[in-house]
Amino acid sequence: MTMTDEFRNIGQQRLANIEPLSAGINAWKTWLQDYRLGGGHADNVYVWLACTLALESVAAGNFGVGCVLVDGQGALAVQGHNRVFTPHFRSDLHAEMVVMDEFEDAHPEPVGLEAYTLYTSLEPCPMCLVRLSTSGIGKVLYAAPDVEGGMVSRSSLLPPFWLDLAQRKTFGQAHCAQDLVHAANQIFLLNLDELVARVKAR
Repeated sequence: MTMTDEFRNIGQQRLANIEPLSAGINAWKTWLQDYRLGGGHADNVYVWLACTLALESVAAGNFGVGCVLVDGQGALAVQGHNRVFTPHFRSDLHAEMVVMDEFEDAHPEPVGLEAYTLYTSLEPCPMCLVRLSTSGIGKVLYAAPDVEGGMVSRSSLLPPFWLDLAQRKTFGQAHCAQDLVHAANQIFLLNLDELVARVKAR
């Protein structure tokens, strides 16, 4: 079994468990299930799985962001999605935080992290960018830019200490098909207005 087959199997199993709670969720579930991986973009398989996790997050009532961490050989280390609202409110549990918490709990003294890559469906926010800058992970790649909340594209505005740390890592957009970038953005938007209103009402 190839690495692509392994990731596809993982993603298809997750998609099969997503309840079609809305027309939007159902449409993107079908789109992801039917998606043909390949096309000469090195990061397609990782972004596709991140989008699958993002849709799972929306179906669970959370922000639509998914994340995967892979080792230097491209093997899956951890997968996760945003968990801000369910199972209960946790303001810190963005997708990147969920993945890094699980990885660091399982590997208290990790080595060789510079070879790892974290893929996220959406450009990391300021909180996650700072966390990832201290993590030791060598590369962080996102699918869709976040014009309103993303920090990678604004990293030059970080305080000097954090800017220095961030510049020691590679942050950028994944090398993936444009339709996956579009999917990541549209999945994020599925319930964004509703959840932002809930945050503002707290």
